[in-house]
Parts: sequence; C-alpha cells; structure tokens
Amino acid sequence: MVRETLGQLLSDEGYVVDLAVDGKTALDKVHHARPDAILLDLMMPGMNGRQFLQALRDDPRYATVPVLIMTAVHGLEISATLGPLEVVEKPPNVDDLLNKVALAVYRSRESSATISQQLPAVTQPPESAPEKERGVVLLVEHDRSRLQQLDMMLSARGYTVVSMTRVLLQLSRLARALRPRAILLDSIAEGVDNVVRELADSSVLEQIPILVFSRTNETRVTGALEHAADIDLVGFVERQRTR
Repeated sequence: MVRETLGQLLSDEGYVVDLAVDGKTALDKVHHARPDAILLDLMMPGMNGRQFLQALRDDPRYATVPVLIMTAVHGLEISATLGPLEVVEKPPNVDDLLNKVALAVYRSRESSATISQQLPAVTQPPESAPEKERGVVLLVEHDRSRLQQLDMMLSARGYTVVSMTRVLLQLSRLARALRPRAILLDSIAEGVDNVVRELADSSVLEQIPILVFSRTNETRVTGALEHAADIDLVGFVERQRTR
C-alpha cells in the first residue's frame, strides 16, 4: 500500500516512476533504465535494502545515483562509502519527501552526463547552451500545463529548471542548496506568502531575486505581478543575468 501510494504521489508530481517489491526486482529495473533517484526501503523480502544498495554501488555506472532511504529508525546512520544518501523517516512528511526527491534528481542530473530519461520535475538545458549562460531557476506553478510550457521556455534558454506544482514547506532549504538565479512563485499556491517571508528573512537567500506572480488580478500576496504571461516571467529571469 505504501509503495503504490508513494508511486502515485510522485507520478502526480510529474515524475516517471518504476516500482519494485524487492531488491532483485529493483536492480533489474535499474539496469533497464538508469533512474535519477531511488527511494529505498531497508526492510524488503529476499534481497533487502542494504544488500541492494551494496550491489548498486558495486557497479560504477550507478555509483552516483542518489538514494533516499526510508526507515522508521530515528537517527539512522549509513556508511558514507555507499555514495550519496538521504534518510526519509517513516511515516514520511509529504512536503519533506518531495523536497528531497526534487533535490536528489537535480543533483543526479548535475553529476551525470549519461542520463537519457527526461523527467518533468527537473529539466536539463540543451547541451548546446553555453556554460556561462546556465543557472538554476526554481519554479512553482499550480497549473501543470502552464508549468511545463514555462519549463520548456526557460530550458530552451539554457537554464536548469527545478519545477513543482505546489509550495513545499522546506522550499527555502531547497533554495539554499541550489542557490538559484531566480525564484518564480505562483501566488495562488498555498503557503506562498509564508515562503516569501521565510526567504526574505534568510541572510543567505536575501540576494536571490524572487518574483511572485498571478495569471489574473486575483492574488493573496501583496506586490505580486498580476496578469503575468510566460514571456514576462522569462523576461524577469533573463534580466537577472545582467546583474
């Protein structure tokens, strides 16, 4: 039930998800299509999570795949020799889980040049884009079709886009890790005003340009850009390159 529920949650966020009931099945799926991140339960029948992780890291092709370990054991420590790991405590907080998955996928895309599978949540810019023009844009847009369109427009200009359909409770931590060139926040997203306040109060993040926008003239956030079109949002990001 947990496996199916988390799979549906991640699918709803725009990820392409493969499910496995045990370590052996998971290894087969990894060999078939290299994932950007793995959400791993330690307690599994047959090949358990630790055995799977060791087998995964023994193959150089998968040594840098980020793994999020799910456990009910508080304060669990995993050997640093097993590559990039993150712990998600059970039962998982949905916002925290999505935050860690988005960050893991982003880091995976940055560290590997061999990934061919494209996930909507993190869009890699075209290979032909000049390195100096690349930067991260953190995007929150509640409308999935508009999110995908804006995602493509920014990616075509050489940006790496980390996108989501709702505001995460720990979005500021994600921003601190990514240090994006700009943050675009849909004003209709729940909790956006609290996130803006939290970002503004952080000395580390106060220099990151933030634009809160509304597609209409209805917004709960004072100072939001109303009637914002995609070209307006792209223009805001582009202007940050000259600063």
